[in-house]
Amino acid sequence: MLYGKTTEYIIRALVYLSLQKKDNYINIKDISENTDIPQPFLSKLFQDLAKTKWIDSKKGKNGGVKIIVDTKNLTLYDIVDWSEGMQDLDRCIFGNKLCGEINKCALHNKCNNLKTEIMKFFKNTTIKDFSKFWKEHTNIRDELVQLEVK
Repeated sequence: MLYGKTTEYIIRALVYLSLQKKDNYINIKDISENTDIPQPFLSKLFQDLAKTKWIDSKKGKNGGVKIIVDTKNLTLYDIVDWSEGMQDLDRCIFGNKLCGEINKCALHNKCNNLKTEIMKFFKNTTIKDFSKFWKEHTNIRDELVQLEVK
């Protein structure tokens, strides 16, 4: 994939939160169980995410986390850029430091077109889009687990 496991977990957790009632704080254990994200990793992830102002967290008996950002404005680009940065997308596939419009490698034009499409996807796909897909296909994960068991 074009991003790492941490970014995948962030997307999964934010999508799950976006499908919950907006006023409710959701227990991290419940999020972990419903997203297949290890709870210790998820706890650390939410500590870091709280700095983004995308979520709010509350400690205590009725504590947990909730999404506070408008999910139609939170793009995949925002998440990947925050989590990993987008610098790798600009690297030449052959490792040429000077690859660009003036010094093109053999695959520059083809790769550049692909990079443009990837960036368009990242910038035009939101957590709300992912949430809609997840809601429409909630049984996908269950079906995959059943296939693995057979």
